[in-house]
Amino acid sequence: MARGLALVLSQLWGLLRQPAPASTQQPYPKLRNFILDVMAEGRRKNTINLLFEAEVAPMRRHLAAQAERISLTSYIARTLACAVNENRSMHAYRRGRSRLTVFEDIDLTFMVERDIGGGAALPLNYIVRAAQRKAASGIHAELQAAKTAPLGQGGPLTALEKRFFGLPRPLRRIVWFFIRRDPVMFKDLVGTVGITSMGMHAQGAAIVLPITPMTLTLSIGSIAKRLVLENGQPVEREFIQLNLGADHDIIDGAPLMRFCTRFKAMLEAGCALEPPHRHG
Repeated sequence: MARGLALVLSQLWGLLRQPAPASTQQPYPKLRNFILDVMAEGRRKNTINLLFEAEVAPMRRHLAAQAERISLTSYIARTLACAVNENRSMHAYRRGRSRLTVFEDIDLTFMVERDIGGGAALPLNYIVRAAQRKAASGIHAELQAAKTAPLGQGGPLTALEKRFFGLPRPLRRIVWFFIRRDPVMFKDLVGTVGITSMGMHAQGAAIVLPITPMTLTLSIGSIAKRLVLENGQPVEREFIQLNLGADHDIIDGAPLMRFCTRFKAMLEAGCALEPPHRHG
Protein backbone atom coordinates (compact mmCIF):
# COMPACT_ATOMS: atom_id res chain seq x y z
CA MET A 1 0.00 0.00 0.00
CA ALA A 2 2.89 2.33 0.77
CA ARG A 3 4.36 1.61 -2.66
CA GLY A 4 1.00 2.45 -4.31
CA LEU A 5 0.78 5.74 -2.43
CA ALA A 6 4.33 6.60 -3.40
CA LEU A 7 3.51 5.88 -7.05
CA VAL A 8 0.47 8.16 -6.95
CA LEU A 9 2.47 10.97 -5.33
CA SER A 10 5.22 10.52 -7.89
CA GLN A 11 2.72 10.83 -10.76
CA LEU A 12 1.15 13.92 -9.20
CA TRP A 13 4.57 15.50 -8.80
CA GLY A 14 5.31 14.75 -12.42
CA LEU A 15 2.10 16.48 -13.50
CA LEU A 16 2.94 19.55 -11.41
CA ARG A 17 6.40 19.78 -12.95
CA GLN A 18 5.17 19.66 -16.53
CA PRO A 19 5.77 22.90 -18.46
CA ALA A 20 2.64 25.01 -18.96
CA PRO A 21 1.08 24.71 -22.43
CA ALA A 22 1.13 27.71 -24.74
CA SER A 23 -1.76 30.02 -23.81
CA THR A 24 -2.78 33.63 -23.27
CA GLN A 25 -4.48 35.22 -20.29
CA GLN A 26 -7.47 37.52 -20.77
CA PRO A 27 -9.53 39.48 -18.26
CA TYR A 28 -12.97 38.04 -17.46
CA PRO A 29 -15.54 40.63 -18.66
CA LYS A 30 -17.33 42.20 -15.71
CA LEU A 31 -20.52 42.52 -17.74
CA ARG A 32 -20.58 38.73 -17.96
CA ASN A 33 -21.78 38.87 -14.37
CA PHE A 34 -25.16 39.60 -15.99
CA ILE A 35 -25.13 36.09 -17.49
CA LEU A 36 -23.99 34.54 -14.20
CA ASP A 37 -26.77 36.28 -12.26
CA VAL A 38 -29.47 35.30 -14.78
CA MET A 39 -28.32 31.68 -14.64
CA ALA A 40 -28.34 31.71 -10.83
CA GLU A 41 -31.89 33.10 -10.72
CA GLY A 42 -33.05 30.72 -13.44
CA ARG A 43 -31.84 27.68 -11.51
CA ARG A 44 -34.26 28.63 -8.74
CA LYS A 45 -37.20 27.98 -11.08
CA ASN A 46 -38.90 24.64 -11.73
CA THR A 47 -38.99 25.15 -15.48
CA ILE A 48 -40.89 22.91 -17.89
CA ASN A 49 -40.35 23.12 -21.65
CA LEU A 50 -42.74 22.66 -24.56
CA LEU A 51 -41.06 22.22 -27.94
CA PHE A 52 -43.13 22.77 -31.07
CA GLU A 53 -42.87 24.16 -34.59
CA ALA A 54 -44.87 26.48 -36.82
CA GLU A 55 -45.04 26.73 -40.57
CA VAL A 56 -43.16 29.74 -41.92
CA ALA A 57 -44.96 30.32 -45.25
CA PRO A 58 -48.16 31.83 -43.74
CA MET A 59 -46.10 34.21 -41.61
CA ARG A 60 -44.10 35.39 -44.60
CA ARG A 61 -47.27 36.00 -46.58
CA HIS A 62 -48.64 38.19 -43.79
CA LEU A 63 -45.36 40.11 -43.51
CA ALA A 64 -45.16 40.65 -47.27
CA ALA A 65 -48.57 42.37 -47.15
CA GLN A 66 -47.34 44.98 -44.66
CA ALA A 67 -46.37 48.48 -45.72
CA GLU A 68 -43.34 48.53 -43.40
CA ARG A 69 -40.51 46.05 -43.07
CA ILE A 70 -40.96 43.75 -40.09
CA SER A 71 -38.55 41.01 -39.12
CA LEU A 72 -39.82 37.51 -38.41
CA THR A 73 -38.56 37.81 -34.82
CA SER A 74 -40.53 41.04 -34.29
CA TYR A 75 -43.65 39.46 -35.73
CA ILE A 76 -43.36 36.41 -33.47
CA ALA A 77 -42.71 38.66 -30.47
CA ARG A 78 -45.74 40.85 -31.17
CA THR A 79 -47.89 37.73 -31.57
CA LEU A 80 -46.60 36.36 -28.25
CA ALA A 81 -47.50 39.65 -26.52
CA CYS A 82 -51.04 39.47 -27.96
CA ALA A 83 -51.41 35.84 -26.87
CA VAL A 84 -50.28 36.65 -23.32
CA ASN A 85 -52.62 39.65 -23.30
CA GLU A 86 -55.51 37.21 -23.84
CA ASN A 87 -54.29 35.05 -20.94
CA ARG A 88 -52.33 37.24 -18.54
CA SER A 89 -51.88 34.46 -16.00
CA MET A 90 -49.08 33.28 -18.30
CA HIS A 91 -46.87 36.10 -16.99
CA ALA A 92 -47.93 36.10 -13.35
CA TYR A 93 -45.30 36.26 -10.59
CA ARG A 94 -45.45 35.05 -7.01
CA ARG A 95 -45.57 37.57 -4.20
CA GLY A 96 -44.73 35.72 -1.05
CA ARG A 97 -46.25 32.28 -0.51
CA SER A 98 -49.94 33.02 -0.98
CA ARG A 99 -50.34 35.63 -3.73
CA LEU A 100 -49.77 36.07 -7.45
CA THR A 101 -49.20 39.41 -9.17
CA VAL A 102 -50.72 39.54 -12.67
CA PHE A 103 -49.59 42.58 -14.63
CA GLU A 104 -51.68 44.46 -17.19
CA ASP A 105 -48.76 45.27 -19.49
CA ILE A 106 -46.55 42.66 -21.12
CA ASP A 107 -42.91 43.74 -21.01
CA LEU A 108 -40.93 41.60 -23.47
CA THR A 109 -37.27 41.06 -22.58
CA PHE A 110 -35.08 40.33 -25.59
CA MET A 111 -31.53 39.07 -25.57
CA VAL A 112 -29.52 41.30 -27.89
CA GLU A 113 -25.94 40.36 -28.71
CA ARG A 114 -23.64 43.34 -28.32
CA ASP A 115 -19.93 44.02 -28.59
CA ILE A 116 -18.60 44.92 -25.14
CA GLY A 117 -15.05 45.72 -26.28
CA GLY A 118 -11.89 43.72 -26.59
CA GLY A 119 -13.41 41.54 -29.28
CA ALA A 120 -15.95 40.07 -26.84
CA ALA A 121 -19.70 39.90 -27.48
CA LEU A 122 -22.42 39.18 -24.94
CA PRO A 123 -26.20 38.71 -25.06
CA LEU A 124 -27.66 41.56 -23.02
CA ASN A 125 -31.28 42.26 -22.18
CA TYR A 126 -33.42 44.91 -23.81
CA ILE A 127 -37.02 45.42 -22.63
CA VAL A 128 -39.86 46.40 -24.97
CA ARG A 129 -42.42 47.90 -22.59
CA ALA A 130 -46.17 47.28 -23.01
CA ALA A 131 -45.53 45.26 -26.16
CA GLN A 132 -49.22 44.37 -26.52
CA ARG A 133 -49.93 48.06 -27.23
CA LYS A 134 -47.19 48.46 -29.86
CA ALA A 135 -47.30 47.58 -33.53
CA ALA A 136 -44.97 44.89 -34.84
CA SER A 137 -43.19 47.60 -36.86
CA GLY A 138 -42.59 49.57 -33.67
CA ILE A 139 -41.10 46.53 -31.94
CA HIS A 140 -38.90 45.95 -34.99
CA ALA A 141 -37.66 49.56 -34.88
CA GLU A 142 -36.85 49.30 -31.16
CA LEU A 143 -34.86 46.10 -31.64
CA GLN A 144 -32.90 47.58 -34.51
CA ALA A 145 -32.05 50.63 -32.40
CA ALA A 146 -31.04 48.40 -29.46
CA LYS A 147 -28.36 46.77 -31.63
CA THR A 148 -26.48 50.06 -32.02
CA ALA A 149 -27.47 52.31 -29.10
CA PRO A 150 -24.60 52.87 -26.62
CA LEU A 151 -24.71 50.52 -23.67
CA GLY A 152 -26.25 52.23 -20.67
CA GLN A 153 -27.69 55.03 -22.85
CA GLY A 154 -31.07 53.89 -24.11
CA GLY A 155 -29.90 50.52 -25.38
CA PRO A 156 -29.36 47.23 -23.55
CA LEU A 157 -28.61 47.79 -19.87
CA THR A 158 -29.01 51.09 -18.07
CA ALA A 159 -26.12 53.06 -16.61
CA LEU A 160 -27.14 51.80 -13.16
CA GLU A 161 -27.18 48.18 -14.34
CA LYS A 162 -23.70 48.54 -15.83
CA ARG A 163 -22.42 49.64 -12.43
CA PHE A 164 -24.43 46.95 -10.64
CA PHE A 165 -22.92 44.06 -12.60
CA GLY A 166 -19.47 45.38 -11.78
CA LEU A 167 -20.10 44.90 -8.05
CA PRO A 168 -18.74 41.88 -6.14
CA ARG A 169 -21.00 38.83 -6.18
CA PRO A 170 -21.98 38.97 -2.46
CA LEU A 171 -23.36 42.48 -2.91
CA ARG A 172 -25.25 41.50 -6.07
CA ARG A 173 -26.78 38.50 -4.28
CA ILE A 174 -28.15 40.79 -1.56
CA VAL A 175 -29.84 42.96 -4.19
CA TRP A 176 -31.25 39.92 -6.02
CA PHE A 177 -32.73 38.70 -2.72
CA PHE A 178 -35.06 41.71 -2.71
CA ILE A 179 -35.67 41.76 -6.49
CA ARG A 180 -36.94 38.18 -6.67
CA ARG A 181 -39.40 38.81 -3.80
CA ASP A 182 -40.97 41.93 -5.33
CA PRO A 183 -42.74 41.31 -8.67
CA VAL A 184 -42.99 45.05 -9.36
CA MET A 185 -39.26 45.54 -8.94
CA PHE A 186 -38.61 42.41 -11.01
CA LYS A 187 -40.82 43.77 -13.81
CA ASP A 188 -39.07 47.13 -13.79
CA LEU A 189 -35.60 45.60 -13.98
CA VAL A 190 -36.12 42.36 -15.89
CA GLY A 191 -39.49 42.53 -17.70
CA THR A 192 -42.26 39.91 -17.55
CA VAL A 193 -41.82 37.63 -20.60
CA GLY A 194 -38.49 36.54 -22.06
CA ILE A 195 -37.59 36.04 -25.73
CA THR A 196 -34.32 34.62 -26.99
CA SER A 197 -33.58 34.14 -30.69
CA MET A 198 -30.54 32.08 -31.64
CA GLY A 199 -31.90 30.36 -34.72
CA MET A 200 -30.14 32.76 -37.07
CA HIS A 201 -26.83 31.22 -36.03
CA ALA A 202 -27.78 27.62 -36.87
CA GLN A 203 -28.37 25.44 -39.91
CA GLY A 204 -30.98 22.71 -39.87
CA ALA A 205 -33.39 22.07 -37.04
CA ALA A 206 -32.05 23.50 -33.75
CA ILE A 207 -33.46 25.02 -30.57
CA VAL A 208 -32.02 26.08 -27.22
CA LEU A 209 -33.68 25.40 -23.85
CA PRO A 210 -32.47 28.37 -21.80
CA ILE A 211 -32.04 28.67 -18.06
CA THR A 212 -34.47 31.49 -17.39
CA PRO A 213 -35.75 33.43 -14.35
CA MET A 214 -38.98 34.39 -16.15
CA THR A 215 -42.42 32.86 -15.69
CA LEU A 216 -42.64 32.44 -19.48
CA THR A 217 -39.82 32.45 -22.02
CA LEU A 218 -40.01 31.86 -25.76
CA SER A 219 -36.95 30.46 -27.53
CA ILE A 220 -36.90 31.02 -31.29
CA GLY A 221 -34.80 28.41 -33.06
CA SER A 222 -33.79 27.81 -36.64
CA ILE A 223 -35.86 27.27 -39.77
CA ALA A 224 -35.69 23.75 -41.21
CA LYS A 225 -37.25 22.11 -44.26
CA ARG A 226 -39.15 18.85 -44.17
CA LEU A 227 -41.66 16.95 -46.26
CA VAL A 228 -45.37 17.03 -45.44
CA LEU A 229 -48.31 15.43 -47.21
CA GLU A 230 -50.60 17.71 -49.19
CA ASN A 231 -53.49 16.03 -51.03
CA GLY A 232 -51.61 12.78 -50.64
CA GLN A 233 -48.43 14.15 -52.23
CA PRO A 234 -45.15 14.95 -50.44
CA VAL A 235 -44.42 18.71 -50.43
CA GLU A 236 -41.38 20.47 -48.96
CA ARG A 237 -42.26 23.10 -46.35
CA GLU A 238 -40.29 25.31 -43.97
CA PHE A 239 -40.92 25.15 -40.22
CA ILE A 240 -39.47 27.32 -37.46
CA GLN A 241 -38.44 25.56 -34.25
CA LEU A 242 -39.90 27.09 -31.07
CA ASN A 243 -39.88 26.35 -27.35
CA LEU A 244 -41.94 27.73 -24.47
CA GLY A 245 -40.26 27.50 -21.08
CA ALA A 246 -42.63 28.01 -18.14
CA ASP A 247 -42.29 28.21 -14.37
CA HIS A 248 -44.12 25.08 -13.21
CA ASP A 249 -44.77 26.70 -9.81
CA ILE A 250 -47.24 28.94 -11.66
CA ILE A 251 -48.11 27.29 -15.00
CA ASP A 252 -49.14 23.65 -15.40
CA GLY A 253 -48.67 21.50 -18.48
CA ALA A 254 -52.26 21.52 -19.77
CA PRO A 255 -52.66 25.35 -19.64
CA LEU A 256 -49.26 25.68 -21.30
CA MET A 257 -50.35 23.32 -24.09
CA ARG A 258 -53.58 25.25 -24.65
CA PHE A 259 -51.65 28.53 -24.71
CA CYS A 260 -49.22 27.06 -27.23
CA THR A 261 -52.09 25.95 -29.48
CA ARG A 262 -53.61 29.44 -29.43
CA PHE A 263 -50.22 31.12 -29.96
CA LYS A 264 -49.46 28.91 -32.96
CA ALA A 265 -52.89 29.63 -34.49
CA MET A 266 -52.30 33.37 -34.07
CA LEU A 267 -48.89 33.10 -35.74
CA GLU A 268 -50.37 31.44 -38.79
CA ALA A 269 -53.42 33.77 -38.94
CA GLY A 270 -51.48 37.05 -38.69
CA CYS A 271 -53.66 38.31 -35.83
CA ALA A 272 -50.91 40.53 -34.43
CA LEU A 273 -50.36 42.61 -37.57
CA GLU A 274 -51.97 45.78 -38.82
CA PRO A 275 -54.53 45.33 -41.64
CA PRO A 276 -52.75 44.93 -44.99
CA HIS A 277 -51.88 48.17 -46.79
CA ARG A 278 -54.11 48.74 -49.80
CA HIS A 279 -53.25 51.01 -52.72
CA GLY A 280 -55.78 53.20 -54.50
